[in-house]
Amino acid sequence: MNLTTGLDLGESLLSRRNRYQFLATFLVNISTFAHGIGIGWLSPVMRALQTPDSPISFVVLVEEVSWIGSLLGIGSVVGNLLAGLLQDRIGRKPVILALTAPYVCFWLLSYFAQSVEYLYLARLLAGVTGGAGYIVLPIFISEISDAKIRGRLSSMVMLSVNMGILTGYILSTNVDYYVAPFFILPLPVCYFISNLFLPETPFYLINKGKFGAAERSFRYYKNIRDDDKSSMLEFEEIKVKLTKERALSVNAFNYKDFLTRPALKAYSMAILLIFTNQFTGTFCFASYMSDVFTLSHTTLDIGMCTIIIGVIQIVGTYTTTLLCDRFGRKILLLISSLGCGICLATFGSFTYFAERYDLSSVGWMPLLLLSLDVFLCNIGLVGVLFVVLVEQMPAKIRSVAVSGCIILLSSTVFLSLKIFPLCMEYWGISITMWSCSLVAFVGFILFLCFLKETKGKSMLEPYFKMLLKLLESPNCLLNRRNRYQFLSTLLINLICIAHGIGVGWLSPTLRKIQSVDSPLDFSLSISEISWVGSAQGLGAVVGNILMGLVHSRVGSRLSLLFIAFPHSCLWILVYFAKSAEYLFIGRFLAGITSGGLYVVHPIFLSEISDSKIRGTFGSMVFLSVNVGVLLGYILGTHLAYHIIPFVVLILPISYFISNLFFIRESPMHLIRKGKYSEAEQSFRYYKNIREDTQNNEMHEFDAMKEALTQSDKNLDRVTIKDFLTRPALKAYGSAAVLSFVSQCSGLLAMISYMSDIFALSGSTMDPDTCTIVIGIIQILGTYTTTLLCDIWGRRILLIVSSAGVAFSLTSFGLFSYYAQSHDLSQWSWAPLLFMSLNIYLGNIGLMGCYFVVIVEIFPLKIRTKATSAALVVCGIFFFVSLKVFPVCMDQWGIPLTMWSCAGISAFGFFYFVFSLKETMGKSMLED
Repeated sequence: MNLTTGLDLGESLLSRRNRYQFLATFLVNISTFAHGIGIGWLSPVMRALQTPDSPISFVVLVEEVSWIGSLLGIGSVVGNLLAGLLQDRIGRKPVILALTAPYVCFWLLSYFAQSVEYLYLARLLAGVTGGAGYIVLPIFISEISDAKIRGRLSSMVMLSVNMGILTGYILSTNVDYYVAPFFILPLPVCYFISNLFLPETPFYLINKGKFGAAERSFRYYKNIRDDDKSSMLEFEEIKVKLTKERALSVNAFNYKDFLTRPALKAYSMAILLIFTNQFTGTFCFASYMSDVFTLSHTTLDIGMCTIIIGVIQIVGTYTTTLLCDRFGRKILLLISSLGCGICLATFGSFTYFAERYDLSSVGWMPLLLLSLDVFLCNIGLVGVLFVVLVEQMPAKIRSVAVSGCIILLSSTVFLSLKIFPLCMEYWGISITMWSCSLVAFVGFILFLCFLKETKGKSMLEPYFKMLLKLLESPNCLLNRRNRYQFLSTLLINLICIAHGIGVGWLSPTLRKIQSVDSPLDFSLSISEISWVGSAQGLGAVVGNILMGLVHSRVGSRLSLLFIAFPHSCLWILVYFAKSAEYLFIGRFLAGITSGGLYVVHPIFLSEISDSKIRGTFGSMVFLSVNVGVLLGYILGTHLAYHIIPFVVLILPISYFISNLFFIRESPMHLIRKGKYSEAEQSFRYYKNIREDTQNNEMHEFDAMKEALTQSDKNLDRVTIKDFLTRPALKAYGSAAVLSFVSQCSGLLAMISYMSDIFALSGSTMDPDTCTIVIGIIQILGTYTTTLLCDIWGRRILLIVSSAGVAFSLTSFGLFSYYAQSHDLSQWSWAPLLFMSLNIYLGNIGLMGCYFVVIVEIFPLKIRTKATSAALVVCGIFFFVSLKVFPVCMDQWGIPLTMWSCAGISAFGFFYFVFSLKETMGKSMLED
């Protein structure tokens, strides 16, 4: 699928019909972004206001802090009432423009504050902006947007708020109290000017009888040309329906309309959703995040933790925009409420035991748990809140009922913000978190039993029917046909997790070995470090060649079992290490496992999986590796050197046993060996087809058998010419560029030397903590690949990935360059931000799609040999990058090293744009 085709899809936000709806949504959400800045900015500031070093002339007490926080809720109620009364009288657009005034006053009062009353009034006015925005913006967006994209556009409200919260966290941490307002005040000015040019919604104009203006508005938001008459049929239907409703409701709008059965059900669900949203503490965390981390017994820097949570919020709400219109609202709310309950209960338990025992060795746990809680909250309880509130209400009372719900929401915001700091003060953080988790669990049960799906305005589909429909989807990994393919993928990826641990473990361990507190009896020079790091690359080449030679002979199953042994030897050699040679050989053996699994896993997964989910399974290889890398970072940082091998050896042993009993040889290999009966049994196993079934699904097996049998007849006649066909030569070029860019852009080398990179970057943050954060970002990147690989295709992800890596590495190099001659300590979070962008964007394409594309681009006749050769080339590039990267950092310095990697990524970007072809949906029997 090329870029033009993607933009022409009806569900793309940038398609011709949708682009002005997206533009309008973007412009009105400048207000929510600015509102989020005000929320996030105050969290670290309120902690500073309670100290003797307060940036203003007075100190604020805990009771006053609770009032400052909670007055946002009272202001929201005022804003709700004003917007609810005015939006149907004067229109949506004037209310949207009026949001500017109280927000500007908020920053002026904060700047000129002489007493706590100034801050009270400022927060009250900020609440007016937020409350009015939460009323008018969801209705405005729902009235201009198509049903297919309404969920995504509506969820952008909370995405913008969370981006603002992150920006506010960063500003308050790094910018002086009296400087921050000058950064923010241009935003409401830009918001006001840009929204002046947006038309009123067609729904409001029709209700006011302004049909000419309504038609012009409809044409604008749907991007319909004046000569396009057919597209206006939808407008005529809307006009007739709204005109009829308006005529019928002139004398019929009374209290009975609010007491119908659908209305009462909608009220109960709205109340449940609002109470669960607020009393799980989600909004309170955003306002009191710094205080929560202060009381959590974390050993990490509180300012950095707050910024990370801001990033996680954005990822959560962005995930909502991806999934809301695909899986529906209810499933997201169920996952969100259950996940929040588990995370908050665990967080409370951690703080409970941390008050009684020394848990400093796992001081990163509060950040991990709160990150999971915030992410899960934002994909459901926060992200779809306004979408569900609007869609639940009957059309006749929707405007008034939604306004009433938002007033209730604002009241609960006030109540939760008022009592949350008092609960932490008098109950303690543990009981407070357990109380929030109880609310989340109750919400989960009630959502499961009573909430109706609203996706596509449907209020009739029960949850179990929706779940069955989801499970019957060809792209669902748990549907009847795919579930054994998914199980096999999970089992074989145990060794990928173990391999990732070995990769991630090295980064913090190398710093320990070079320190005076080395756990070993010897130290390593720069040259020895480069050899220990690059030995895995040499081993990978050997593993590539070995698996390339034996895989077609012994099959995937035996090859999968074999790669457990060299990995086990790594940890045995690590434990008994007496010199650098032990580590070198251990890493070399780990490389054999690496090279072997990168040959066997993609081929095996492509041979057992359906084409619609093959990309997802292929990208799970690197997702598993990145999970392991994160675990390796954590283990290498917090566990003793000689304990780690005993912990990790459990994985290859479990992998070997599970694969021995549950993995069958692929049907393609068995057909090539003439074992047709076993091949059919294998096909039935992986496609979950019963023995007594002879249906259309078995025609696929017959076609596979015929194609492979015909191929085998020509197998002995494979000559040099088969490797020199035009498709083969094009595939070599693409494979060579992809291997070169993925390795020499430094992504894998940076994983191995991450702690050293942060130590040399000019950042004042703890290198090991930054390394763990990067491990989390890696997982998010490859998880994003599993979501998008079979939706958007491989090519677009590679293009975005290579461009993003080039940008972020260039920025990282610039920061390091100026940090050598200037004091950039107040921007010490920048290296973490740029490296997070680099790793995230690198993993959504260059890493996450690599093995999927490598297998798919080669012609069938030479696929196995060509894939093995490509991976050998990749392994050579891997060895070279690991060998020269620490030397380049030592001789060239960080800036030049990063700029070189950025140049390679930029080269890859241009190649992918102009030369790479899409392989999504390609049959593995095709050339």
